[in-house]
Amino acid sequence: MPNTLGVACVADQLRVVRSERELAECLAAADSRGVPATIIGSGSNLVLRARLPGLAVLVRLRGLTVERLAKSRWRVTAAAGETWQEVVRATLGRGIGGLENLILIPGRVGAAPVQNIGAYGRELAEMVESVTVFDRVRSAFATLPAAECGFRYRHSRFKGEDSGRHVIVRVSLLLGGQPVQAGYPDVCRELARMGVAAARGSVAEAVARVRRRKLPHPRRVGNVGSFFQNPFVAAEQLDALRGRIDIDGYADGGRYKIPAARLIDRAGWKGVRRGPVQVWPRQPLVLVNWGGASGWQVLDLALRIRDDVMRKYDVLLQLEPAVKGVDRVP
Repeated sequence: MPNTLGVACVADQLRVVRSERELAECLAAADSRGVPATIIGSGSNLVLRARLPGLAVLVRLRGLTVERLAKSRWRVTAAAGETWQEVVRATLGRGIGGLENLILIPGRVGAAPVQNIGAYGRELAEMVESVTVFDRVRSAFATLPAAECGFRYRHSRFKGEDSGRHVIVRVSLLLGGQPVQAGYPDVCRELARMGVAAARGSVAEAVARVRRRKLPHPRRVGNVGSFFQNPFVAAEQLDALRGRIDIDGYADGGRYKIPAARLIDRAGWKGVRRGPVQVWPRQPLVLVNWGGASGWQVLDLALRIRDDVMRKYDVLLQLEPAVKGVDRVP
């Protein structure tokens, strides 16, 4: 099964769908027979165990349209099977702003709203107009406005309460009206190194440079990007943490978001290797597979890190990628 972590996984059945009609027919048939179906794009935010029971559906729907709504306002609609980087490249190439902070994020469009992808101070939810889905309960297509998608930090209804019900087929974005976002510390420092002002093109270049320097490319080293979400803590807990370690906190709705990477680093896990799995030395949020690792081995190291951080700092880290499949192979 395709996955950027590079772990081996066998599906009981496999189907590649290239049209909305194919997708609807294949899922309706599976659901009518009670066959579990796992939807996969590039597998870029997925930890697969040894076997996927039932049906694995690889979504390869294609199509990208750009519609000008006003002088500096566009609607961009992309099919679920388009790669995210192609959408970013297409918009920036037309001088359309909004996605510059989300450059070089691996994966396909269909996965982007599920995770509410975000990076360097910007989240996808800021730009989403609507998400078109196939509703497996009603066996029908529906278009959900952004307000009905349940977006919050690294979360959506597609990942939470409706996980498995809605299969994303298209995403419509409203772009061009977003202010340039260059306040993230890494981006500020990179812009200073480049000696340029914050503009859409320079921010895109700064983010790309930071990502290439800190993160391993999945084509060279197996990984799913950030393995842990940044946690939120109350003001009292942040004060207690600051009494022990130097850590930033960003106010967000009465709580504070703190960097999981800092906790993992201070707990002593940065660069630690267990067999073929390692905590990336340049960014401890990332776990890499140097070759031959199983999904179980990756998860084992991740859970050891989670438990150790909880024991040392009383902060529970949440895994960012989805975990699918079983370890038993018949």
